[in-house]
Amino acid sequence: MANKDRQQNYTNDNKPQDYYEQEYQRQLDEFNRISGAGGQRVQQIDEGVNDFDDYYDAGYPDDHTQGTAQPYGQGSRSSSDYAGSYRESTPRRQTQNRQSKQRGSGKSAKSNKTSAQRRNNDLQFGKNNKSRNGQTNKKGKNKVENKKRHPIKTFFKVLIIILLVVFILANVLIWRYIGMVNKVERGQRANTEASMNSSDVRNILLIGSDTRNADERGRTDSMILLSINSTTKEITMTSFMRDMYVNIKGVDADGNDIDTWSKLNAAYVYGGAELLMDTIEYNFDIAVDDYVYIDFLSFVDIVDAVGGIELDISDEEAEGMKPPMAEQNKLLGNKKGTDYLDKGGKKLHVNGNQALAYARLRYVGNADFQRTERQRTVITKIIEKAKSSDPLTIDKFAKASMSHLTTNMSQTQLFALTYKAIFSMNYEIKSMRIPDDDSYSYGTSSDGQSILEVDFEACKALLRKEIYNQ
Repeated sequence: MANKDRQQNYTNDNKPQDYYEQEYQRQLDEFNRISGAGGQRVQQIDEGVNDFDDYYDAGYPDDHTQGTAQPYGQGSRSSSDYAGSYRESTPRRQTQNRQSKQRGSGKSAKSNKTSAQRRNNDLQFGKNNKSRNGQTNKKGKNKVENKKRHPIKTFFKVLIIILLVVFILANVLIWRYIGMVNKVERGQRANTEASMNSSDVRNILLIGSDTRNADERGRTDSMILLSINSTTKEITMTSFMRDMYVNIKGVDADGNDIDTWSKLNAAYVYGGAELLMDTIEYNFDIAVDDYVYIDFLSFVDIVDAVGGIELDISDEEAEGMKPPMAEQNKLLGNKKGTDYLDKGGKKLHVNGNQALAYARLRYVGNADFQRTERQRTVITKIIEKAKSSDPLTIDKFAKASMSHLTTNMSQTQLFALTYKAIFSMNYEIKSMRIPDDDSYSYGTSSDGQSILEVDFEACKALLRKEIYNQ
């Protein structure tokens, strides 16, 4: 019945019929009465709230004392007083705002929007929202985006740092390995005018001897010229037969001139590595830049450092390896019969002691010709095994190799050569022998020794073709 009466009363005044609308209108009338709107009635509550926000933005009225505390009930103002102050301040605030707009710039005018206008700029997700001053938030958004690190840039930065660390560590290790090499001063050279000479080719003479150390200067068992051609991307190992009858011309160990004919391996006895290099350069017209000396027992440690190698050994070779291995066992302190092979086989895994005996084997096959071929085979197998080894094995190999080498190259030259060797890992490795099958004949020296008489011009042509690609 009460609801019906309410509906009847509002119907007579042409007010809304719905109960909730009636309640809303009643609260609106109460709001107009309290705010003292008078004849200028507020049609919606939101308008009155907006006017109050404008009033608050303009500041308190001049007659309002800030910071002065008053006792409760004294000096208090009624709601009508506040309403009157509100009405009085409104025209003055509007005048001040107009003057401020006239003096201010366009940017200042934008910043003086009323709170009612700001409230109309509702935030919408997924759209370019505006801030209260009417400007978009693009600048702030860019700042946030700039702080985000791009994943690709981050990846490359980390990669560069890792590569830099690896590069530094590699250089430290290389310098450490080089420090293990026994470096000697360069001796006097007499023949350094060979026509086969190029900046693209580096020739290093590998000298192997049966002597226990380089100071003994015994006859050399192995003389291999290692040629690195950066143009053809090839590494050529050329074995020089020790029984070749050559003109040994240069300076001997005592500093005296020497000019005599003898076997090639005698040059090392007369004048060491420098005279041996001079002899090869003089007789075969090929530049020999530097040398590396290694005694034969070092092969044992080097092969063992890479974990052994695989060789094709015939039954005859397996039996012929026993005499040199018996000598090695005495020097190494092994028991008699250590590492003997009962028979040969294909891809037979051998250790350092067995590999050395295979390289020294002379009386099976074509004597010294096949012996030099076995030596090149062992060196090639060691290089191939080292290239495919893990870092720890490579470290063992480097230590074992460097600690047994003697050279006339300086620390800086060895460092540069090491880098050259690293970038030459994928070069093709080939080997040959001087003299080849068509460039020699057997002969006898004046003192009755068996020698190889060499066709030097044919040997020079072969060297020029295979090493210099000419």
